[in-house]
Amino acid sequence: MHPPAEQVRLLMRLGYWSVWRGLYPEAATLFSGARAARPASEVPVLGMAALAMVMQQAASAVQLLRELALPLSPHSELVQAHLGCALRLAGEEDEGMQLLRRLSATASDPDARLMASNLVGLGADQLKPQLAKIL
Repeated sequence: MHPPAEQVRLLMRLGYWSVWRGLYPEAATLFSGARAARPASEVPVLGMAALAMVMQQAASAVQLLRELALPLSPHSELVQAHLGCALRLAGEEDEGMQLLRRLSATASDPDARLMASNLVGLGADQLKPQLAKIL
């Protein structure tokens, strides 16, 4: 029996909420739960890749996206946009920018196109995750 889609969406929302609040183990658990519920979906893998990028593990994000997300959804422009970001963070600036520029110009998925356009506009230093400054 599969959990309802709204429960899986809730897991994903809570996972991203946990990432942005620095609750990394909790986020990983939530994304893993979503992946167990929807093993054929690339969406939980995108969450894990975002977590890896925030944790400054860009090479792991690239690996997740190439080995898990792309095989599940090889034509997903959103997966490709995440890969472009991860590549840039991993020091593969030329490959990442080439992918993001292509998506920003030709992507049919409006979310992927916007993400790519925004990422193209960021310098390498601006792209890196920054720890919040405590006043």
